Amino acid sequence: MEQYIQPSQGQPEQRAFSRIRLYMKGLIRRLESPLEPPKFSGFSLPDSPVDSKTLANAHIPEALVSFLLDMDTKLNAVLAHLKQDRLSDDFPLKAEILELSGAGVRCVDSGDLQIGDHIELILYLSEFPLRVAGAIGTVLRKDTEDDGRLSCAIEFSRIREDDLEKIVQHVFVEERRKIRTMRLEE
Repeated sequence: MEQYIQPSQGQPEQRAFSRIRLYMKGLIRRLESPLEPPKFSGFSLPDSPVDSKTLANAHIPEALVSFLLDMDTKLNAVLAHLKQDRLSDDFPLKAEILELSGAGVRCVDSGDLQIGDHIELILYLSEFPLRVAGAIGTVLRKDTEDDGRLSCAIEFSRIREDDLEKIVQHVFVEERRKIRTMRLEE
């Protein structure tokens, strides 16, 4: 049985997680109830049983080792693409994520969601290699962004611990990248 946790919920002054502005794609489906079981149970591509070190020690010509590793990478890309297609069948609403934290997201309001809607959300943290995280949440409010677009604030109510860890790690990596970029521009 999978363990779900409820992220710390609180007022903006009491945030338990860092948040970052970014652009990311996601998928959403509406739930009938906040207790409805998720359709997304997480997936990752299996690790290859053979790595470059093993192949190098197998007395195989270097060109063949390179070819085999290239083929492995391409097959993983094809598998990731097939899995993405399968997800979009179950999750009919596309999401453009504008802000991400371990407690929730802010996304572009396409008009399909209403305040109080319970949703299941899938976030594409990385498309290659494919890194995906999922969560159950509630639409808290709708706002107008600085550029005039409408947005929805979605708070996570249930999230698997490993998905929360992926999100927090992604936010941390993006924060570091932005800090480095700012330093280079100075």
